[in-house]
Amino acid sequence: MADKIILPNGCLMSEPSVNPKNWKTGGSNLIKKHWRIQYYFYIPNVTKGKLIVIKGMNEFKDLKERRAITNRLIQNEISDNKRGYNHFEKAFILNDIKDTELTPFLDFISAFRVAITKIQCSEKHRKQLVWCVERLNKHVVNLGLQNVVIEDLKRRQIKELLGACKLPDNNYNKFLVYLSRIFGELVEYECCEYNLVRDIRRRKVVRKQRVILSHDDLTVVMSYLHLNYYNFWRYSKIFLYSGARSSELLRVQAKDVDIENQEYKVIIMKGNQPKETIKVIINEVLPLWRELLKDAKPQDYIFARGLEHGEIPIQPNQITRRWLRLVKKSDKIKDINGDTIKVEADFYALKHAFLDSLPEDKAMLIASHTNSKTTSIYRVNKAKNERKELKAMHVDSNRLGV
Repeated sequence: MADKIILPNGCLMSEPSVNPKNWKTGGSNLIKKHWRIQYYFYIPNVTKGKLIVIKGMNEFKDLKERRAITNRLIQNEISDNKRGYNHFEKAFILNDIKDTELTPFLDFISAFRVAITKIQCSEKHRKQLVWCVERLNKHVVNLGLQNVVIEDLKRRQIKELLGACKLPDNNYNKFLVYLSRIFGELVEYECCEYNLVRDIRRRKVVRKQRVILSHDDLTVVMSYLHLNYYNFWRYSKIFLYSGARSSELLRVQAKDVDIENQEYKVIIMKGNQPKETIKVIINEVLPLWRELLKDAKPQDYIFARGLEHGEIPIQPNQITRRWLRLVKKSDKIKDINGDTIKVEADFYALKHAFLDSLPEDKAMLIASHTNSKTTSIYRVNKAKNERKELKAMHVDSNRLGV
């Protein structure tokens, strides 16, 4: 055990080694070699360790500088592991950090991590926040920011970190959103005076039109699912008419459903505060809800394993994977002429298809939107239909004198 470093949560790591072995003492020819740090990370009850390799020093072409950076990377890796990073989970195990007090004197990465544990949000969003912070953390040592405490952090340093990540424009803007959420918590705990990313400019991103199913293709796809994958068809149809997200539907339990009044409760996790909302069950899918509730216990989730009621909920990405496997990758979906339909639209396009068919005020209500601009994003076909009307329009040229 002497050659291993003891870490939180019963984990261990071997002493990091560097290749080339003479990295501290060798001559100038070392700069031509490809360096790497490596060690093994161990978790309880698993005998085989995970090999961890770090190569972040090779971009430095000055030997003295590369040695300094290599040493910093080793110390940073040990420090992260001692703060609870688990390389099998690819995340910090926050059992201990949850109880850490947020103070202005924490190094800023630790302050970010603690703040994340205190934010009220969905677990999916929390993972996105963690992803953002850990991506930034990879560049902290190279930029010499490892000793900067949160109260001394400057906007310029945040911009340097974001630049070092070399993010696509869309992800860059997402990171600003995530960091703004984290800084909102830090300001609340008086760790810093104001939100440092508030005035950082977003990058311009061209918003692409979402691919949606035409009415005819939607009919063919739903018929195919009904015939071949009944439970998925049932979920898809309920989703189509719900105006809800999969993350909301998959949390619905039998006790949340008032079938006689055609209503069910969901927790909407968007925004700063979770909000309980009453959703309506549309007449077209009422028999399917009754079918799902048959013999269900009050605590059962409506859509558990196999998309039937059960005790253990499933994750929203299972729906996406089903759609990819059964629909987008299928060559068995054929139109009335027997021609194969290749579906490019994702599962979420079903929500667009339904909301697009409704008047704007009804679409807002069923989707639980508070802003018509949000609803307009989903009504993709509205602009398409307006263009179609213009194309069919006849103009009296005599009135124009041409």
